[in-house]
Amino acid sequence: MKLTLLFLKRYLIFLVLLAGIFSCKKETIIPSSPSFNYFPVEIGRWVEYDVDSIFHGENDDNNDDSVYTFHFQIREEIDSSFINGQGQETQIVKRYKRNSSMEDWSLTNVWTQTLTLTGAYRIEDNVAYHKLAFPINSGINWNGNDANTLEEETYSYEEFHVPTTIGGVTFDSTLTVVQIEEENFIERIYGKEKYATGVGMIFKQRDNLGKRNGIVVKGLEYKMTLRDFGPR
Repeated sequence: MKLTLLFLKRYLIFLVLLAGIFSCKKETIIPSSPSFNYFPVEIGRWVEYDVDSIFHGENDDNNDDSVYTFHFQIREEIDSSFINGQGQETQIVKRYKRNSSMEDWSLTNVWTQTLTLTGAYRIEDNVAYHKLAFPINSGINWNGNDANTLEEETYSYEEFHVPTTIGGVTFDSTLTVVQIEEENFIERIYGKEKYATGVGMIFKQRDNLGKRNGIVVKGLEYKMTLRDFGPR
């Protein structure tokens, strides 16, 4: 009888330990949370953007006469997924381009993305950017280039969980990430992205401009604005 009771006690202890092990493993799974919905990972989701690009050439004796404006459209679609070398689920994002809605889409490049418990990453042309950090709050900031070899840029949330209208569509919950904001007598470097739950990025602005005597003479101004998304 004593041996039987001892066996049962040891068996119960084993079950408790086993349950603890499995509960720890479950913690690595991305939970369902509104914050993670700002970075969709479902296959088949797509977003289309109107893009405005202004290039300030350097072949004008620094008088900013060589300014070139481009308008086109970009489509990003989550095509498939795989498990990366760190055991994380990674999505393949196919990107298409066309000059106007009268043309067919043409595949231009393929990016990837990964969502973890602490951050959302996009690998753009083989450069990994730390797009979002979790948990989302006003006190958090992070290096958007912590997964690449570029100079540090301190990202932060300007606002979050607020309604916003972009491209004629009103979203109930959006957030804004300020990536960099530097302006002085010789340069203007500015980066901002907006995200909406269930959609992903709905707006992007990136300006890298050089100045002479306080006047812009070279560089690029780049904006992406949501035009459509799906499935709805």
